[in-house]
Amino acid sequence: MKNLSLERNCLISKNQKYRWSLSYEISASKKEIIFIGLNPSLSDSILIDNTTRKIIKICKKYNYGKLKILNLFALISSNPKKLFTHNKPVGNLNNKFLYENLKYWSENENCHLWLGWGNKGIFLDRNKKVLKGIINFYSIKKDNFKTPLGPLFIKKTIKNNPIHPLYCSDNSALQSEY
Repeated sequence: MKNLSLERNCLISKNQKYRWSLSYEISASKKEIIFIGLNPSLSDSILIDNTTRKIIKICKKYNYGKLKILNLFALISSNPKKLFTHNKPVGNLNNKFLYENLKYWSENENCHLWLGWGNKGIFLDRNKKVLKGIINFYSIKKDNFKTPLGPLFIKKTIKNNPIHPLYCSDNSALQSEY
């Protein structure tokens, strides 16, 4: 991406096999968004991969200032097939980071949540487990604010999973079921 002088923060495991979160400050806007994808590819505090580049473009289109990227599986791999053969693809701290950030989302009106893990998210029922947490935190968000925006997605796959951003155009529209 051209002219990306972004403030970045990347939390990676000591053994550098898992990424817990990746944060960017992409503008001065007060709007924030948390994106939950499948698994981390190669993006970190220095490198920006194609998925992250696409997420940033879409977030800029919607005038978000801060972006945090989390994943159903924290295992770093440019090939998602490795998730199916690894003995611990979720990572021991991943749920902690997911639920801390979902709590933050539920407590902040200007923070939105975008889902985009695709069909591979069904592995180990991660999509169902994380969606259960999202529903619980959305209930809290509805108690905290009058008309909060529900979880966002671009579109759903045939199997009813939120589509991965790489399979969408840069001009894709974010929408909510709620």
